[in-house]
Amino acid sequence: MRLISLLVLWLSAGMCWAASAEEQLLAAAAAGRIEQVRSRLAQGADANAKNPAGRPALLLAAFNGNTRTVKALLAAGADINAADAAGDTALIVAASFGYTDLVSLLVSMGADVNIKNAAGASALARASRAGHDGVVEVLKAAGAVDEAEGDAGKK
Repeated sequence: MRLISLLVLWLSAGMCWAASAEEQLLAAAAAGRIEQVRSRLAQGADANAKNPAGRPALLLAAFNGNTRTVKALLAAGADINAADAAGDTALIVAASFGYTDLVSLLVSMGADVNIKNAAGASALARASRAGHDGVVEVLKAAGAVDEAEGDAGKK
């Protein structure tokens, strides 16, 4: 009986550590603490972990323009098109804030340039509205279609 109790305790501690490692990964990704991100990933934290609000680690890193953190998460298998509850992806967020280098990286790694969030806005639409001309150029060069142009082409 004592052995079973010890085994249950050991397994419980391991499960708490795993949750803690993912929470630590999420916090490090949001803050751009690349060494902590790499460490947590090396320890087995899920690169596709989401915070309680449903935001993936990749989106948290993109929100603050943390290019190195985004690279580390992608190298560890993060889904490049993972979205939060609002349908925003790392590309949509990076485009919204005008992070041209990060948008270029995400595009080169295969992000879907025409994906739309729940409100129907694409990365191109968000960048255009915010006046981020450099991001707009990158997205159009990668095949992003302006909603107005796309609708005109369907007629």
